[in-house]
Amino acid sequence: MSESSKESAAIVLDCQDHGESDQIVTFYCRNIGRMTGIAKGAKRSQKRFVNKLELFSLLSIRYTESRSGNLAFINEAELVESFIRLRQSMSLYLAATVVRELTLVATRDLEGDDGFFSLLQWGLQALDSRRPALTVLVFFQIKFYEQIGYRPNLGCCVHCNQPFNATQEYGFDSRAGGIVCRGCQGERGPATLPLARGTIKILQSAQNQPLDRLHRLHLSGSGLREALSLLYQYGRHLLQREICSLKVLSDAQWKG
Repeated sequence: MSESSKESAAIVLDCQDHGESDQIVTFYCRNIGRMTGIAKGAKRSQKRFVNKLELFSLLSIRYTESRSGNLAFINEAELVESFIRLRQSMSLYLAATVVRELTLVATRDLEGDDGFFSLLQWGLQALDSRRPALTVLVFFQIKFYEQIGYRPNLGCCVHCNQPFNATQEYGFDSRAGGIVCRGCQGERGPATLPLARGTIKILQSAQNQPLDRLHRLHLSGSGLREALSLLYQYGRHLLQREICSLKVLSDAQWKG
């Protein structure tokens, strides 16, 4: 390996043709975060890139940084995990696209975050292993907002600071970023979204569990719908934009 080239684990977030033989690829890398590079001759390659630069794939890449600060040069890629089911199943593809869209919206070029990379890898692995897709997306988003510095406050009322009490009723206020007790809802008006106590407890557990234990938690029925609605509204307020893939997936799920 030349002195100027570097290596990193990387997940493919986007890949577009460029000219007759090249491809422009956006990765999220373990060591430097989001990076876009050009893979010269990728469409004609029979060794370096063939069947490797697929959306969602986990790779080990060798690259050279651009002196001008523009596109990096992708020298070689080795496939670590293809996550092929995410491209074969429409429902899994839609779910993985939510993970991808949130990552592209919330990250910047060349800002590495090992914890975020681990979360992204966990989300794609969990979907590829056919865990319930909507539940995976709930837990991914709970961890995602914490990673970017906006952990939802589920431990106490955001207005009076009284700790969560399993005998009380609560709602979720997207603008305030947390739960609101019944008393404060009476004084300030209803919260954005009613939230069952059981749903709050599951989401609290998800916040506090490491990634490798999230498979022990389960959401279904009304609890799953509440959690998806909460996170959809919270994300739309926080990111100041529509999360298009999440809306499409939710509409397809509840109408289908």
